[in-house]
Amino acid sequence: MYQTREDWLQAAVAELRPLFDLNGFPLPDKIRVTCGFPSSRAKANNRNIGEHWSPSASEDGTHEILISPVVDDQYDVFGILVHELCHAATDGDGHGRQFGKIARAMGLGGKLTATTIDDLFKANFSQLVGGLGEYPHARLNVSGRRVQSTRMLKAVCPTCGYTIRLTQKWADQGLPVCSADGSQFQLS
Repeated sequence: MYQTREDWLQAAVAELRPLFDLNGFPLPDKIRVTCGFPSSRAKANNRNIGEHWSPSASEDGTHEILISPVVDDQYDVFGILVHELCHAATDGDGHGRQFGKIARAMGLGGKLTATTIDDLFKANFSQLVGGLGEYPHARLNVSGRRVQSTRMLKAVCPTCGYTIRLTQKWADQGLPVCSADGSQFQLS
């Protein structure tokens, strides 16, 4: 039904607005949702799968919500979106009392810092999620991603143990001499 993840996510926000209103926590007008990695701190081990940024962090005063590309199940994505929208509705409360009140009213379970969805949540939102159609995304597998190793070579003075690092380009030009004792460095 939707061609892009962002269209699907924005349509879900539009569908959720009346429910937030009904529970006494209206959503702000300016909300932007996208599929992308949360901040670098949050990416470690795929810990955070969603992130809300307050409008004070956005140049145009918009709530920014990120849904991780490692999640592709439409109910999981929907649950993450609901959690982040609870932050938007209670901006500045963190995982405090107001956040907890709307999160529970929206059917989220578990710890407030890592809410979960259950079969009841899925049943309550099945018509809404079904109306959105499939989430147009395939999981991004980041577990096998190779990290580039350093290109610096280690060179050591054989006499005193003084250590330096240099690139292969400079090693090919000739290894330097140790400033401490005049011995030529050796690659180790």
